[in-house]
Amino acid sequence: LRSVFQPFAQGDGSITNKYGGTGLGLAISRHYINMMGGDISVRSMPSQGATFTIMLPLKIEDEAVIKNVELRQLSVA
Repeated sequence: LRSVFQPFAQGDGSITNKYGGTGLGLAISRHYINMMGGDISVRSMPSQGATFTIMLPLKIEDEAVIKNVELRQLSVA
């Protein structure tokens, strides 16, 4: 997990990933999230998948909007 956000790094270096992608997606995501003043983290359990958490600063000044904001969790296994 330490290298999952590094460019061109893959969690599994076996031959099954020989023809996989270049491994830039999470590095680019982290870069953009950091540019917005946020952070991204990951938790992973073998055979259960991974959970990525994105924290972004949000300033809402309208009380009506604040009451209607919902936090949603996206789970991808």
